[in-house]
Amino acid sequence: MANNKTRSMVERWRISHEWNKRTGLYSFMGQVVVKLLIIIVLIVGAVLLLNHFFNLEQIIKDYIFSHDTPGVLTLFLISESFLGWIPPDLFIMWSDKFGQPLLWLTILGTISYIGGMNAYWIGKIALKFPKFRRWLESRNAEFFVRIRKWGGIIIILAALFPLPFATTTMVAGMVKYPFKHTLLYGLTRYVRFFLYGVLIFFGMDKIM
Repeated sequence: MANNKTRSMVERWRISHEWNKRTGLYSFMGQVVVKLLIIIVLIVGAVLLLNHFFNLEQIIKDYIFSHDTPGVLTLFLISESFLGWIPPDLFIMWSDKFGQPLLWLTILGTISYIGGMNAYWIGKIALKFPKFRRWLESRNAEFFVRIRKWGGIIIILAALFPLPFATTTMVAGMVKYPFKHTLLYGLTRYVRFFLYGVLIFFGMDKIM
């Protein structure tokens, strides 16, 4: 019985591997990783360049750290619920002023996770409004293709890498991808915040 289960799991993995290979998932994942590395290099380069000519740390404090906490968190929730207009990294930088990185990365990760689930239900609601649905479909056509081909893997990639998390979960809602799976795979959003937090909190201290 155990051998049969093992063979069955191996066979399912093989079929999944062949499907992912044939549909281009692995090459897409490679492109996402390369994009991430390029973004990191550009961010570090921009920080070094701007810090050479300006007091970047003071600018960040003046224009990001000065806003009130409830307002910033509300803005973040709205952004993460509607297509992720504002990069989460700015909010991670803002939270540095509190001096409790683990707590604030957890708070921001939770808000982003909730925002992604909000986006899922916005996608479900959009199905009831044909004009709004068609606008979203035309604007995010590639996301519909990815979700239908690769399902939860795309939700994980969007949670971890520089892909629009809210857009991905919204499309998941529109194609009626199971909500319980979206809830589960979306938890990897926390990993993203802690990894990027390490880069921002500790990496920026080294170069600024």
